[in-house]
Amino acid sequence: MRLGAYLFLGLIFIGMVGGGVYLLYPGYHSITLMGITLNLPIAVWVVLPLVLFFILTILHMVYHGTRSYFHRRRWNRDAEELQDAFYWSLLQEPKEHLYHMTVMKEGAPILNVSRLEVVGNIHGLSDKLMQAIEWVKKIENGEYVDLRAKKVERFLSKSNPLLIRNFLNRIDKEREFAETVLQSGELYDESVAAKAMDRLVEREDLSRITKYIGRMQKRHLYTLLDRVDRKEDVGLTPATVRIFAERLDLECPDYVRLMHTALKRFTPDENLKLFKELAAEKERAQNAYLYLLFEYEMIEQARKFLEEHDEMEFKPFRALLILKEGKHNFRIDDLLDSDIACRA
Repeated sequence: MRLGAYLFLGLIFIGMVGGGVYLLYPGYHSITLMGITLNLPIAVWVVLPLVLFFILTILHMVYHGTRSYFHRRRWNRDAEELQDAFYWSLLQEPKEHLYHMTVMKEGAPILNVSRLEVVGNIHGLSDKLMQAIEWVKKIENGEYVDLRAKKVERFLSKSNPLLIRNFLNRIDKEREFAETVLQSGELYDESVAAKAMDRLVEREDLSRITKYIGRMQKRHLYTLLDRVDRKEDVGLTPATVRIFAERLDLECPDYVRLMHTALKRFTPDENLKLFKELAAEKERAQNAYLYLLFEYEMIEQARKFLEEHDEMEFKPFRALLILKEGKHNFRIDDLLDSDIACRA
């Protein structure tokens, strides 16, 4: 029974009892306590115990009602904390949550260090949780979700796997975003920056790529060379080749691979000048220069180059020179590949 209803009915009951007694026994009754004489109607003496009992029951109800109120309040707070914990765990960003009820403390804190994965369809959850599940599904399906506009992104760390996947999706869908990532690399996880560099090398020309050469790796150079071999105009010039040679730690096979593409892209004069300079500066480029000399059938220049070096060096090319001097009409690429050409 509610306290208000109890008060109303209790007062009516006390009034009815008092009124009934007064009608039956309208006289007075005196009691002396500690020298004090109380002369009150008999009805009052009958009602006094009822009033005392009534007050005590009200105090009892107030006490337990207050206790129940704070108990429910703690439950509600814990329920809100639990739902918030589910929300952030769904977004792969578990956060610290505190609970008040013992039964919650015994299990719910595991969500503080857990990431939830939804493996099926579910209905009837709060709008907040259903929205989080919808975002996760879209991102996992390769879509980009603008979490910044939804005022969520700033609460996610840059290493958050869901946020990383979302950025990777955006790189695939928005061509310009790759360069945005590279311009503000400290704001994004390294895996996002790496994919941005991959996409930039796959899509753009060298006028944009070389601005981020500090992020390039040798595999990016090979991607560019493959594009040139497919007759894409990426803006490869002898000057950019020199930039790659200076900035990337190229090995002998890398220079040979570079030389094969240069054969298709540059004139003989440009190639000879470029690789002669590279060979003079970098020992690892000498095999590529020799390969180029044999490719252009510049046998005398090749012999002179070999004579200037120890006879134990460039053995495959020395063997090829012997064949050439013996009037054997072999093309260099029939006998040597990049691995053989780079052997001592």
